[in-house]
Amino acid sequence: MTGDYLWDRSGWPDPELVRLERLLGTLGYQPAPAARTITAPGTRHPRSRSFLVALGATAAAVIALVTLVWWEGARPIPGLAVTRVAGTPTIASRPMTDGQELAVGRWLETDGAARASIDIARVGRVDVEPDTQLRLLSSRPGDYRLHLARGTMEAVIWAPPGQFSVKTPSSTAVDLGCIYTMTVDDDGVGLVKVTMGWVGFEWRGRESFIPAGAVCVTRPGFGPGTPHYEDTSAAFREALTMIDVHDGSGEVRSAALGRLLDEARARDVVTLWHLLSRVDRDERDRVFDRLAQFVPPPPGVTREGIRAGRRETLDLWWDALDLGTASWWRTWKQQWRDSGVAR
Repeated sequence: MTGDYLWDRSGWPDPELVRLERLLGTLGYQPAPAARTITAPGTRHPRSRSFLVALGATAAAVIALVTLVWWEGARPIPGLAVTRVAGTPTIASRPMTDGQELAVGRWLETDGAARASIDIARVGRVDVEPDTQLRLLSSRPGDYRLHLARGTMEAVIWAPPGQFSVKTPSSTAVDLGCIYTMTVDDDGVGLVKVTMGWVGFEWRGRESFIPAGAVCVTRPGFGPGTPHYEDTSAAFREALTMIDVHDGSGEVRSAALGRLLDEARARDVVTLWHLLSRVDRDERDRVFDRLAQFVPPPPGVTREGIRAGRRETLDLWWDALDLGTASWWRTWKQQWRDSGVAR
């Protein structure tokens, strides 16, 4: 923006100033209709005192708001405190010093001998393991975000759900009050293991809820896979992978689903619930019947609703699994949409 635009509207306008002008447009002086009078040629009406006062007040308001917007934009966003635990971690490719902060946009990296710990300001703590690369995306209260590009981190979060999230090459993990470990390999494949509470995975509308004791793989191009417990049988896990990555023909995947349903135990209801919306529509009755053997569908859950993939129907059955309510996740998703933040 040139300095002339504010006074005579010459030069290129600043978009923020244009937005403020629109907001303040209704506050400008609006003269009342006056009776038409005839004046001699060359005669000029003097500006009324009220007009000049209104014009001055409007200009002062615009200047004050522009100054406030500039000040808010210029004020530095605080980083997060990092503690060196072992070796020599680096921040922005430079060896970190004790008491240094990780600024927004900067990378924290550890080699094979280095470890570090990040204090997430009254929200929790992230322990960074060797051979890890992560970046701070946001440190605003209520919106703490990291990007784990490679390596391993453990998050210990004690704040209310939805305040901390981690972006990976294939999905975003949202803390819902928990302790979990996340690993991303050189190919961008991630794995989350939840120790306490539960984690939500999201990618292009595909959702995974991972409760304590469960794990979930997330793959580039596919997003979050289906959560399962680590003590499931090898046949169960093999069939689940085939379903998640759409490996083989429809007949092959249908056979894999049959093996998984045969191997499923009562505690595998978390996997069966996710499959209700991930298998083909004509296969959902099979999953419905197997899940119903362990947890009968509660009032409001119908076979037709599951076939149609209705979110409210699925949420009702999830709540009946006694693994935590889906309302936390839905609340966070709505706040995310309202904020317009791309995660």
